[in-house]
Amino acid sequence: MRNTTLALMAHYLDRLDVSGDVLEIGGHNLKQCAIRHFPEPRYVYHDLNLVPSDIPNTIIADITDCKNEIPDDSFDFIFSSDVFEHIDRPWLAAQEIARILKPGGITVHHTLWAWRNHPCPIDYWRYSPECLEFLFDGLTVLEKGYDLSQRRTDQPGQWPSGKDSVPVDQFGGWREHWSVYVVARKGDGEPVPRFKDGDHPLASHLRRDTQGVVTSPKMLGQQAPTPEPAQAEPALLRQLADQVTRLNHRIAELEARPEPVLVPDRTGKRPHPVRRAMTSIASRLR
Repeated sequence: MRNTTLALMAHYLDRLDVSGDVLEIGGHNLKQCAIRHFPEPRYVYHDLNLVPSDIPNTIIADITDCKNEIPDDSFDFIFSSDVFEHIDRPWLAAQEIARILKPGGITVHHTLWAWRNHPCPIDYWRYSPECLEFLFDGLTVLEKGYDLSQRRTDQPGQWPSGKDSVPVDQFGGWREHWSVYVVARKGDGEPVPRFKDGDHPLASHLRRDTQGVVTSPKMLGQQAPTPEPAQAEPALLRQLADQVTRLNHRIAELEARPEPVLVPDRTGKRPHPVRRAMTSIASRLR
């Protein structure tokens, strides 16, 4: 779970003095879930999963239809992180969350706007803040927005299966990570300052979007910034250095021959001495 998500939840839990029954949707397993952030006796943590897990108080159910497993008004706080993009019918999930949330309860959901495909088992959706607000139209939205804390992270994929991999070029892998979040309450209640407007060090990541502000240098009559050269990966640098070394060895071998070796240029018309041709290649790789 992102540090921004944890800080966002802590802000509302503390400001509204939330305690009681907590439900995490899709905690996966004991190592990955957020149970350690909800200690007893203030909280009673539960997890909802489609399959059994080693998490205590796991409810086996589908969040799009859990009427048989969870009664109305059951939880004081419900949250998920990187789950809603994998729910096939998120409008039904939002309705069920509103149903099982207690009056005055809080729900927080962090999902994705721009991200590589990562099917586990299927990657269905991407959301804007307005989309999340629309899904939870039966609740009062306290805050919504984008999270740009991981925007330029180089992510070519991290699964051994390769199912989440993307093409890699001189800029790396996927480079445009925008996540999105919503905080909502069931019913009315006391006003609470938005997390993104506070002075928490991570709050700035939630107010970095510039929607409504012109940023195009062309439209502003400004010179566009020159992109910095992409930083090559250490493994690639080692590979290029090894190629240069082999080229230099080959140059020495050819120059040691009794007869000079001539290498044609790209047109094939004018021969060049091997030292000139291969040294030029080696210099480009440095």
